[in-house]
Amino acid sequence: MHENSFLDKQHRDGGERSVIDTVTDDQTALAAELDPLASEHARLAADAARLSKLVRQLGRVGDALDDLRNGGLLTTSQAATICDVTDQAIRDWIEEAASRGEPIAEKRTTWIVSTPRLLAYVEKRCGGFPARVKAQNRLREHWPKWSQAPELRTGAKERAAG
Repeated sequence: MHENSFLDKQHRDGGERSVIDTVTDDQTALAAELDPLASEHARLAADAARLSKLVRQLGRVGDALDDLRNGGLLTTSQAATICDVTDQAIRDWIEEAASRGEPIAEKRTTWIVSTPRLLAYVEKRCGGFPARVKAQNRLREHWPKWSQAPELRTGAKERAAG
């Protein structure tokens, strides 16, 4: 209620409520009703995003070998190349992401880096969307060379024979 408004002062003495009081009370009541809806909307939007990600994963065809062949898995050296950082920086990112409960790689004989997780990490913690796009473009640039079997690479047979 706006106690200092001109209409309030005019109608207070006569016991009437002003148009301003009614609108303000109605707006306050409506806003109070909308607040829970807004937070529910935010929760539903987050749930929808999470579910759409799960649906994409369910519809995925292929396995780890397909991921390896298609650039879904990288070595630390490859990850460093596409992110334009050192191998040590990638290992530091792996450790930091794991400490947050958001791993981007798995250690076997060597580190195997998940490309989608690495790109998400780069976007979230290392320069935003422009850094992610830059890394994706570098991957597109280097992947044809990296994905070719070593024996098919130009000059590999000559180097092996010589």
